[in-house]
Amino acid sequence: MDKRIGWNLDSRQHATFNPLRPIAVRRSNTVLWSPFSKTDSQFRDSRARFLDENRMIGGPAINMRIFHRRFVLRAGVVALILIALWVIAIGPEPPSRIIISPDELVRAVTIQREALIDLCLMERVDPNGRDGQGRTPLLIATSQQDWKTARRLLDAGAVVDLGDKNGFMPVMAAAMHGDLEMFGLLLARSTNLEPEKPSADGQDLLSFALDGGHPEIIKTVEQRWPTMPEWTTSTRRALSRALQTGKNDEIRLLLSKHSAPPTPEGRNVPFLAYAIASSNVSLFSTLLNCGADPNTVLPSRCDKDFLALLPKGLRSYIEDDHNITMLMLASGLGQVDYLKALIEGGANRTRLTTRNKMSALDVAAETSHWRSAQILLGGGPAPDKLRVEISLAMQSVALVRDGKPIYHSRCSTGRSGYSTKRGEFVITNKERSHRSTIYHVEMPYFMRLSCLDFGMHAGYVPNYPASHGCIRLPEDTARKFFSEIPVGTLVTVQ
Repeated sequence: MDKRIGWNLDSRQHATFNPLRPIAVRRSNTVLWSPFSKTDSQFRDSRARFLDENRMIGGPAINMRIFHRRFVLRAGVVALILIALWVIAIGPEPPSRIIISPDELVRAVTIQREALIDLCLMERVDPNGRDGQGRTPLLIATSQQDWKTARRLLDAGAVVDLGDKNGFMPVMAAAMHGDLEMFGLLLARSTNLEPEKPSADGQDLLSFALDGGHPEIIKTVEQRWPTMPEWTTSTRRALSRALQTGKNDEIRLLLSKHSAPPTPEGRNVPFLAYAIASSNVSLFSTLLNCGADPNTVLPSRCDKDFLALLPKGLRSYIEDDHNITMLMLASGLGQVDYLKALIEGGANRTRLTTRNKMSALDVAAETSHWRSAQILLGGGPAPDKLRVEISLAMQSVALVRDGKPIYHSRCSTGRSGYSTKRGEFVITNKERSHRSTIYHVEMPYFMRLSCLDFGMHAGYVPNYPASHGCIRLPEDTARKFFSEIPVGTLVTVQ
């Protein structure tokens, strides 16, 4: 049996379910009525009559349709939420931030991979990492003359005072390559610059600057150089360079940074002594004008090539004694102009040697440089103006003025075994009453010759040599000479 639930048709095309109004069901010729209906069917046997549309659309149907739509909408929203939760639950985790190690920045700078450098700096990677040799990215960049990357690393916080295992630092690299701008940047950011500190190969900052050859970098390093007692290889190089190029300001600066006198590379004798011994006026004047110490002393052991420049007599003094000053050296060589310059520069004329207690005047006298003796004494008449001439053969003495003898007298010189020395001497000091410390006799009006152990004085004057080496004069002659002949007067004995 065909069972149907009654339907209400609210239009000719659609029908809606209406549980209150069952539809009659026809079976063959018999109409069956729904047991749920409380009223008779509105349909006839012949055909079913459609109900009025306005009457068929009722409240319960509309409510059903609204409920249906809301249910579908809410179900869709719930479904979307469940799908989203499911995706979150089983989907992949979101990517985390990439962590780049400082080693990558070191590698990027080494191979000059700009894109990787950009990434590292963007990710703020520590710019002070090191490679196997202890090199930082900044040191690598400056060594490779990659100044652009070096500047970026500085902006990123690279420390400029970090060197490699050998002590080679970024500022050394900049000096070596002669880049003034980068050198200035590194110098400005340095907090612990030690320009004198050498690297493992013995080179310091000045050495690298000299290799680079940039004059401003060299001068800047020299200005930063600390005061030191001794000269280094690099400061000697710098001084030699300044001397060759005539840079007196650098010479003066370098001399002021050292308490010891400068010496040529591999030598013990100072430059100033070489200048005097070799008569190098230019070198001598430059050094002295730039502040070289006029009281410079020769070392206890002098270089062989220096000693070879000296005459034999002076060489023996220098080899046998110590504390030989530049004034003594110039005196013994008869270098009058150098002698004057040293005295004007403040050289001490009273200093004595260690062993023989000789002054510069003694050295001048021993080496028969009467003109040097006159300068050291502070003056003396020129020989063509005034001098004394003594003849050993004639046992006579003459006072010569303006080239003409103006006074003659007899004298007595050293007897056999005590011969009077021949040569040119100057009167170095006078004593009105002098007593010999050797023979313990009186020697009035004594006039010592060239600081030696003999001189002119009043005494017994026979017609033959009778003294122990001095020149004895009649008392009136001795008195006249003592009063009229000044210290520094040349005395010739022949």
